[in-house]
Amino acid sequence: MGSGALTAVSWAFAAVIVFPFLWMLVQALVPNELRFSVPPVVDPRAFTLDGFVSAIGGGELFVWLRNSTVVALASTAASLVLGAGAAYAIARYRSRLVVASSVFVLASQMIPPVVLMVPLYLIVTQMGLFDSLLAVIVGNVAFTLPVVTWMLAASFKAVPIELEEAAQVDGCTRLGTLVRITIPASLPGIASAAAFAFMWGWQEFLFSRIVIQSGEQWVGGIGIASFLGVYDVPWDTIMAATFIFTLPPVIFFLFAQRGFVDSVGGSVKG
Repeated sequence: MGSGALTAVSWAFAAVIVFPFLWMLVQALVPNELRFSVPPVVDPRAFTLDGFVSAIGGGELFVWLRNSTVVALASTAASLVLGAGAAYAIARYRSRLVVASSVFVLASQMIPPVVLMVPLYLIVTQMGLFDSLLAVIVGNVAFTLPVVTWMLAASFKAVPIELEEAAQVDGCTRLGTLVRITIPASLPGIASAAAFAFMWGWQEFLFSRIVIQSGEQWVGGIGIASFLGVYDVPWDTIMAATFIFTLPPVIFFLFAQRGFVDSVGGSVKG
């Protein structure tokens, strides 16, 4: 494939990725009286910020963003910490128990998440976590931990065992080897696992809707859904809030992209 064709394909992929964000922004700015006009009318001169004013209005949107950030970051950290130990055992130990455990972890992904809602609801209720962000974090970790474990295990397996053996000869313990050798050498895979866990925690809706009642504990998805009325759907407000809600993870990954690419390049050079 020539450079021109490759550039065209790259621009096509970029357009497909950018289009939903651009469409959300346009729909947030289009006045309601023009939204369902036939044929469709998109006149920049008629754009209005009423949707953003209504979405930001009382300040609840920023509370929902804060709650979503807390849930996503805490879920990601917990999944990585808990998954690292299990992944290291799967990658480095060979026994019937480890093989059975790894198969169980993989098989758990065959269970639809909705099936786990009632058991998780009972667990968080008995733990006294109902109507708290901690309940959402526990649920997110339960959903993401198996996938994170397998992603980390694949990354750890790619690290040459000779590096760990050399560290152990120098007196490094198993835990020290994991922390000082395996994890730094697996940063690209860890970044991918962290991205998966973060996005799951950021966009999760169903379990949050079940275990959270009070408005001050709402995450972004629940808050945006609250704009829906029985007889009225304020599309400009919903699209404005959704557009704002998508900005933090996009900005985060744009800034993290350089470090991710550098870590991949460093591992290849090493």
